[in-house]
Amino acid sequence: MKGTRIALAVAWLGGCAASLMGVAIGLALGPSHWSLVSLVQQAQAGDESAQVVLFDVRLPRVIGAWLVGASLALAGALLQTATHNMIADPYLVGTSAGATLAAVLAVPLILAVGDWTGWPLAPWLPWLQPLAAFAGSLAAVSVAFRLARRGAAERILVAGLVITAFAGAGTSFVLTRLSDQRLRAATHWLMGGVGMPDLWAALPALAVVAATLLWALRNLPQLEALGLGDQIALGLGVDAQRLGRRAVWWASALSAVAVSLAGIVGFVGLLVPNGLRMALGRDQRALLPASVLFGGGLLALLDGLSRSVVAPAELPLGVLTALAGCPLLYLLLRQAVREPALPRLDGGPVHLGPVAISATGLTVRFGDTVALDQLDLAVPGPGLVVILGENGSGKSTLLRTLAGLHPPTAGTVSISGIAPRQALAAGHTAWLPQTPAIEPGLGVRELVALGRHAKLAGNWMWRVGAPLQGEDARRVDAALAAVGLSSRAELDIGSVSGGERQRALVAMVLAQGAPILLLDEPTASLDAARAADLFVNLRTCATAGGCIVVVATHDARNALAYAHAVVVLAQGKIRALGPPGDHAVRQALAPAVVT
Repeated sequence: MKGTRIALAVAWLGGCAASLMGVAIGLALGPSHWSLVSLVQQAQAGDESAQVVLFDVRLPRVIGAWLVGASLALAGALLQTATHNMIADPYLVGTSAGATLAAVLAVPLILAVGDWTGWPLAPWLPWLQPLAAFAGSLAAVSVAFRLARRGAAERILVAGLVITAFAGAGTSFVLTRLSDQRLRAATHWLMGGVGMPDLWAALPALAVVAATLLWALRNLPQLEALGLGDQIALGLGVDAQRLGRRAVWWASALSAVAVSLAGIVGFVGLLVPNGLRMALGRDQRALLPASVLFGGGLLALLDGLSRSVVAPAELPLGVLTALAGCPLLYLLLRQAVREPALPRLDGGPVHLGPVAISATGLTVRFGDTVALDQLDLAVPGPGLVVILGENGSGKSTLLRTLAGLHPPTAGTVSISGIAPRQALAAGHTAWLPQTPAIEPGLGVRELVALGRHAKLAGNWMWRVGAPLQGEDARRVDAALAAVGLSSRAELDIGSVSGGERQRALVAMVLAQGAPILLLDEPTASLDAARAADLFVNLRTCATAGGCIVVVATHDARNALAYAHAVVVLAQGKIRALGPPGDHAVRQALAPAVVT
């Protein structure tokens, strides 16, 4: 896709240019009156003062600022993907607060241990303080997961506010116990300011940034699916809960090293990823590396300004980042996407029997409400099965239970002889939720190709825009043709109509090639002709592909015209089950049946 290539070019080339520009300006600015050119010339000529200023003062400071910006921006991008909340950043999940408390505690404790044992620990502070901050960050996020109970990534934001308040109180208490000299130093550090005694102190941050970026690049297809929403990601076989947790863990490590180097530096995790998302779109291939490069360049620039705006004094770096992030306050008006807690998908080899669905005595309760009541259902083989019923009859609940998203209160469910969530993790079941929201920034073909994510790691990550090969290409092309989008495949998903977006999502599920497809209201945004075409194609998929397609819908006309079997639900019970021409089925549907 041409747009993707442009976004990647801007991300890498523009990001490198922004980083170099930020580093150059950071090196050029400072309380001294030397220009960067004269400083370099005098350093090359052997001037010791110029060499000290350039290599011992400014260069470590600029490298440290670049690493802090890269860490915070990448952490923000990962957290926003994991939580589906564009205002998420390290300070909202408690990681920075926990790291700050641990880092503040670490200095007096390490020095006290050194005095007590006689060991010279002070030179090791640049290494020990990041480790302490990392431990505090992980402890904070672990408590946040605990408070969130089920560990859903978006719920961690609420728990993180509790951790932030507690850690802030603890930090204030520690500060009251410090001497006046240490209190002034700690207060300045908490206001934001890069402290780099030498280049060696940058190694922990460099290692964490590199390791996190490599992990993200290895998991790009899964992160892209996760960015579409937990429900869609789970339907694609991505363990959304586990992947979201790991993204938060990596973000914790990034925020820990940032805090250890610069203290409290806010807004970078919000400003950079959201600005890049507006400019480049939501494609993770461009967003993640661009966050590192532009975030580093931005903070290197702002750090240089902090040393020169009120020279010879120094303006706290956190003040400048807060001013730069003020335009993002409007994001607070946006509501976070909230989805039900999801089960953990345990992968690994499973033994699948013949394609079949079986439910016996299936009961699902939500508090005092009975959604499904002692339901018995058996689908022994391939075919198009349509579930009909009024709103609140239990159609979506039944599909989600068959997909393993709702554990039954009572009864048993079997998908080809195994548990539903095992079938979903193994790719034996594909599921599409009802009317999911899809942001722009991804091509129609790329969205459909996510249905092949498990096999696209080598192609989708590195060969952007290159045609797929073999079975992957055949299935993606066939899925696009099945929904009539072959001629629209290169368009951005944000530029197509609502009906075309819905058809693209159906094609994404078809491209998976799973033997059991569970589709919730797939024709909700389609006109009558497109809805009929989709039913024809789903029937063909079931008969020619030997799979079971289960559709929940209100479309009784097309259900009776194309389904192999119809299930009529009312108040959580099956009122009728049989072929479309069955008298009991038509009686149960009256007066909804249009003859």
